[in-house]
Amino acid sequence: MSFWEAAGRGLVTATVVNETYFRNGETLTSPVGIRLDNAAETPVTIPEEAVLMSPHPLQTPAPDPLRTTQDAVLTVETVPAHGSLTYSYGDLVVQNFLAHPAWWCSEEFQFTQAEIPYRIGGETLPFALRPILANEHHEGSGSNTQDDFWTYMRSYPTVVVGKEPLWTQIDGTPGKRIHVTIDATNIAVYTFEDTITNDVNVTHGVLEDTVPAGWSVEEGSFSVPPDENVSHDDGSRTLRWNVDLPAALESSSEDPQYPSAYEPLIRSYTLVAPALAAGRVELPRAQSDIDRDGIADAASAPPLVDVFPVGTPHADAGGPYAGREGDTILLTAAGSTDPDRDPLQFRWDFTGNGTFETQWSSSPTAEARYTDDFSGAAVVEVSDGTHVASAAATVTITNRPPEIEHLDAIAQASFRIEIAGEKWHDLSFTVDSDTGVLASLDLVRKPGSPAKQAETTDVLNFSLREHISATLAYTALNDRLNDQLGGDNPAWIVIVFPDGHEQRMFHNFNLRHPSTWTWTVADLVPLVVKAGITFRATLHDAGSDDLFATWDFGDGTTVEQTFWNNGVGADPPQSQGGTAPFDVTAIVVHGFCPGGSSTVTLTVRDDDGGATQATFSLSNP
Repeated sequence: MSFWEAAGRGLVTATVVNETYFRNGETLTSPVGIRLDNAAETPVTIPEEAVLMSPHPLQTPAPDPLRTTQDAVLTVETVPAHGSLTYSYGDLVVQNFLAHPAWWCSEEFQFTQAEIPYRIGGETLPFALRPILANEHHEGSGSNTQDDFWTYMRSYPTVVVGKEPLWTQIDGTPGKRIHVTIDATNIAVYTFEDTITNDVNVTHGVLEDTVPAGWSVEEGSFSVPPDENVSHDDGSRTLRWNVDLPAALESSSEDPQYPSAYEPLIRSYTLVAPALAAGRVELPRAQSDIDRDGIADAASAPPLVDVFPVGTPHADAGGPYAGREGDTILLTAAGSTDPDRDPLQFRWDFTGNGTFETQWSSSPTAEARYTDDFSGAAVVEVSDGTHVASAAATVTITNRPPEIEHLDAIAQASFRIEIAGEKWHDLSFTVDSDTGVLASLDLVRKPGSPAKQAETTDVLNFSLREHISATLAYTALNDRLNDQLGGDNPAWIVIVFPDGHEQRMFHNFNLRHPSTWTWTVADLVPLVVKAGITFRATLHDAGSDDLFATWDFGDGTTVEQTFWNNGVGADPPQSQGGTAPFDVTAIVVHGFCPGGSSTVTLTVRDDDGGATQATFSLSNP
């Protein structure tokens, strides 16, 4: 199956992906790959150099201008059935940093971004550029295939042409209609940053298409009537439009995040078919003749029409569909029809892998939940009880980055209070947080050893994000049983950590210092950081991605944790099912050396390249 037919059927998608390679002593990861995913049961061939544009002139709705990537040329290759193939950036391929197959950049002034899908529109590489890409070399800066390619586009008008639909189905009844759309774009550029002064605009060029013998054009359907309508002896007709196609103006002062300011031209009309026998019809390619010498400079891919027998239902899978992982997408085949008005039954294969997720039903709709990113097709089969027809629609599900819903630092300790000094004096001790009292103790000084006059709390968990205070209160006057006003009352707060070691804090109460003494979290943190703080984060992924957490404690140490969605090991790309949403708690204990302050950074990635980050500042005077 050709790349164009597969794209028209919704069975192949093209997405920019990151690739990792080693260069100049460094390991680099950047979005220099284009992955083709093939959901078809047969291999998909790219029979000639294919141009991918981002955004495509016919893309609807128009994409976010910052969610586009460089235009690209795919070289001739084959994508295996139910498989994928990754093209690597050609200039890195010829330098042996990445492996074949190669793609080449046809848009010099634009950033490349990962996870951006292309809309495939049927453009092929202009004929003059094909020998340039066939000569793969890199002799140095300014002398390599990529620079030769860009130099050509700064020197000559360069038009690419697309024609749609790339593939469609009709039955053999005469009068069936196909809406044809042709787009042409001059991808040449003019820039003030070089010495090239050639006029790269197209002035009074020609865009043409051919109506096959026996076919006709529906009256009044031209978006713009052709300037010429030339009949031929074989019964076919050539439609010609005179066109001006300005090149894009580029400057280093412009933001390269935005796509080049091309000015595409679009022409459309409705083609009417004669009576046709079952089989396949290949429609003529649209083409451009920018210098009007009668020789085509560029051509579209040939649209394909499959004609099925009269009486067979016409399947329509709707779409294209788009969403984000975790979404439920409503698929609809409501546009399907039957020429005999027979009642129809429907069943859906959500991922085009040959397994149908729904049973036969009279409802044309289905709710498909995609738990992982996905670029492929949803396939519907339609039956009238005798005949079965199928159709596919493109489905593009993008990744949702993981979330850190809560990040906290927890200290664990119990508190003991001890008292010495004047008999019958009393202390009260309270540990408070934003949520209320965590613990309280009361202690009276009785005759005997101070070590034996103590009270201890249970082990407490307290968040260092909260306002924690430990308060020790002293009753200034002696108990009436003693009736004495003098004397000191040394008091201690002893922090006991889970590993058994202790930290002591001292204060002496007397009539000159009778007031309550309060320790805040700033006083307590230096005592607990060395013993170890428990960091706890609640992680959430809307889909079923594996999650990878990296803790950077700001003191030169890191800890990495992996959370497999299936609890066993890594899932393959675009795997649907699993646990979604995926919620886990990441816990790690870390001790710090006293002194200074630290910022703890938690970075969470998913297996599709999404990432998020949160920080926790730890004051440690």
